[in-house]
Amino acid sequence: MKKPVVAAKEPAAPALSGERIVEAALAQITERGVERFSLRDVARVLGVYPTAVYWYFRSRNELLAAVCAHAQRDIVPPPRQGDWQAWLRELFRRYRRAMLHQPHLAQLVGAQMLSNASLDLTLVDSILHMLQQAGCPDDHIVDLYNAVVAGLCGFATLELAPLPAEDPDGWAADLQRRVRQIPAIEHPVLARHLPRMADHAFILRWTPGQQRPLDSGFEAYVEVFVAGLAARIAQART
Repeated sequence: MKKPVVAAKEPAAPALSGERIVEAALAQITERGVERFSLRDVARVLGVYPTAVYWYFRSRNELLAAVCAHAQRDIVPPPRQGDWQAWLRELFRRYRRAMLHQPHLAQLVGAQMLSNASLDLTLVDSILHMLQQAGCPDDHIVDLYNAVVAGLCGFATLELAPLPAEDPDGWAADLQRRVRQIPAIEHPVLARHLPRMADHAFILRWTPGQQRPLDSGFEAYVEVFVAGLAARIAQART
């Protein structure tokens, strides 16, 4: 006698969690950009009512802060005793790699970090520890901490600035035409360097940073920042 065939049960959907919501939000931002992102879309993708998402995150801004924190979760390097400059270089590089991986977040993460919305206390404590290792006097530590945070965000925020939402191809073609027509008689130094700078330098480029990363410019930026910070600390100590 044949046993009755029992239909296989479909696997149950994973339970809703803050982590699942953040991952779904990040996928939506990657696909559609920050401007078109909403909690309702996240709820629809997860197959739940919006009220279920609001149980974990009270507002769109709170969810965006959690997404930014998720994107930055691995940017703080392990401590390097006695080599604060190497640690700082690695911090800058890790942050930029994270932003290149999620270019839609570059503007948002910088704004969230500078407005304290994400409040990454590990990052704060690690930067302060680095400045102490470097010999920064206590009465200068706040100013130099602010400089490090702004420097950390600055390059990637510019490098990954989005193209205009309206007719980006037309905007890029128009900018390229205007750059090629810069009059040498009015701007002789710029004209001399223009072949190297066109589409490779801030203000004069039309290709997005995620398609054409400014790697050598970033490394120059890091070295200038580290050298400048070391000089400023030495000056403060004297």
